[in-house]
Amino acid sequence: MKKLFVLIFMAALTMAATAQKEPQYISSFKYDKRVHDFGTIKEKDGKVSHTFTFTNTSILPVVISDVNSWCGCTTAEYTKTPILPGKTAKVTVTFNPLSRPGKFSKEVVLNLDGNKGFTRVWIKGNVIPYRHPVGEDYPYAFGEGLHMGFKVYLFPPLAEGSTYRLEQRVSNETDKEMTVEFERWPNNTVLKMPSKITLKPKERTTFKVSYTAPVSHYADRHIYVRVKVNGKQVKPILVKWLGSEQRFTK
Repeated sequence: MKKLFVLIFMAALTMAATAQKEPQYISSFKYDKRVHDFGTIKEKDGKVSHTFTFTNTSILPVVISDVNSWCGCTTAEYTKTPILPGKTAKVTVTFNPLSRPGKFSKEVVLNLDGNKGFTRVWIKGNVIPYRHPVGEDYPYAFGEGLHMGFKVYLFPPLAEGSTYRLEQRVSNETDKEMTVEFERWPNNTVLKMPSKITLKPKERTTFKVSYTAPVSHYADRHIYVRVKVNGKQVKPILVKWLGSEQRFTK
């Protein structure tokens, strides 16, 4: 009886190990090609697509269970019906170049037969960006042609010594050089940011802003950053620190 129990236990372990096998790469697909190069494309022209065609050279039907690209910029449409031996199927891969300048390379994985196997294809290319309308990335107009990405710097509750960082987008929408000055009011030495920047005509760039908490605070606090463009006062930036929810108890 004990021997029978051991045999049953070993059989169960074997079945479990088999069930947990990693998906296997399937080489029985004959592709027209596995890598498609879109070459140089323009962001403003929008999405581009390519259809991969392959043949099932195995002796069994194959089903594409799903397709993964791990990027919201890349999607795929594929044959949903079983692919019989000797028959062809298609996978159409679409890439969205919006806000993705420069070179790209994306792997697309086809999961087969309920994730028992997989195969993959690739797309690549190079995106030429275009100058987006200022309101898309620099929505706040401060005056005198200055636009920025934030008009409020909101810092969450921080433990003593902790640092929070953000990146401010800034744009000069004029045809002249622009000097931008920043003055903390009242003065605050723990808020780190430039005191002055110079922007070329039509220049768009970013600068770093950070805050390291010297102590823990239990109440909201705020200051303003006064902004001047070529010596002229424009709208300020509000800087706000949120207090901790923790309260002292007796």
